[in-house]
Amino acid sequence: MKTKIIALATIPFIVGSLAFQMQQGYKITGKIAGADNQVIYLSHNDGKQEIKDSATIKNGHFSFSGTVKEVQMYVLKLKGLQQQKALILENKAITISGNKDSLFNAKVTGSPETDTYYGFYNGPWKAITAKAGNIYRRLDSASQKGKIKLDPAQRKPFDDEFKALDVMNYNSIKAYVKAHPSSVAVAAIVKDRFIDYPYPQQATEMYALFSPEVKKSFYGKAINASLAINNRTAPGKLAPDFTMNDVTGKPLKLSELRGKYVLVDFWASWCGPCRKENPNVVAAYKKFHDKGFEILGVSLDNKKENWLKAIQDDGLTWKHVSDLKGWSNTAAAAYGVKSVPASFLLDQNGKVVAKDLRGEELTNKLSEIFKN
Repeated sequence: MKTKIIALATIPFIVGSLAFQMQQGYKITGKIAGADNQVIYLSHNDGKQEIKDSATIKNGHFSFSGTVKEVQMYVLKLKGLQQQKALILENKAITISGNKDSLFNAKVTGSPETDTYYGFYNGPWKAITAKAGNIYRRLDSASQKGKIKLDPAQRKPFDDEFKALDVMNYNSIKAYVKAHPSSVAVAAIVKDRFIDYPYPQQATEMYALFSPEVKKSFYGKAINASLAINNRTAPGKLAPDFTMNDVTGKPLKLSELRGKYVLVDFWASWCGPCRKENPNVVAAYKKFHDKGFEILGVSLDNKKENWLKAIQDDGLTWKHVSDLKGWSNTAAAAYGVKSVPASFLLDQNGKVVAKDLRGEELTNKLSEIFKN
């Protein structure tokens, strides 16, 4: 009887001790085969810089411990190798096992948020990417890997399939968010799919489904901040003004172009889709420039010679600016540009008329504007 009393008496102490450990931080215990004496890093980016911790693998084993203020994505990577394993780090006991040559396939246990994250990418997302791969393979075959330009009739079936794929993608993510509204992992997924590849309307709809706690999470706040920036350039809003040096090093202010319809075109010499779109922009410029249409190209290059050569090679005869800071371009940050090409059509007063008009969409919109 005494033994039972003593055993029962220890239970609150054990539970309390475990709760204390959980509150204090995380403990990662790992095993990576084939990586003895190598350095392994645990790192994450806080939005400003990469923060790293390191450990040496001994007899295949390593460990990390610490405390995270909030649930966030971290990566494990071996020194000198490109492979990495992403996980959502929580203040829990987490175990990791894998192989040096396939670190990205390492198994993570003890992190429910990581389980939820990979539950999407190993589930619904695989079906989406499989379908996308099939469409791209057939498109490459039809165009002989881009050597042949398909006419509109030939291209339409593929475009219709891509539109259907967009719907499938939206529905899959929405269903997953609804199934896990209190998981920070779904906010990370929405950021992956609808913020980093900007689909602000979809992101707004997903954000509304999050629990209050998820909205306050690192990724919830990042999504909200990105949507706020996107709202600055919503149709009808006065576009953010900025000043940047042109190709001669002379400062040019966007608002100096008031009185004309202006396409603020974010691009870069290294951006394949941008270079493919340039002929369409050139054609629009030639057709409407004399009617009051101007373009301000904003380059996300960081090497001036590459920037100037692309301008020359593509025949981009309009105004150009760049701070040569690559993705840290200040205008791109002000406009919430996450990928290029990205463009904003402004009216004569500097207000946004439309965004990301491509090919015939740009020509049709300008024809509508200048029809009189």
